[in-house]
Amino acid sequence: MSFKSIDTFHNYALDQLTAKLTQQQDLLSTIQRVLPEDLATHALHCVAHNTTLMVYTDLAVWSSQLRFHKAAMLEVAATFTNPVLTNIQIRLISQK
Repeated sequence: MSFKSIDTFHNYALDQLTAKLTQQQDLLSTIQRVLPEDLATHALHCVAHNTTLMVYTDLAVWSSQLRFHKAAMLEVAATFTNPVLTNIQIRLISQK
């Protein structure tokens, strides 16, 4: 008896997750381009939810710095998402 390779199965749910992750990575790259280089490395992840852009960072000191660039991040994200993002939340990724 031979087994089929996992690659031969079409998994719609996995395709959806992969597409969503790619979209989030593209959004993060777009956001990082408008930030100063030292700050961009601390923007670790971005998620667009309804009209809110959530930006995740590793330390509280960087979250306050990211808030100074709120307008630039929202402006560049507006060209990237639908609906247009009007709010931003900076969140910390817990260090466990």
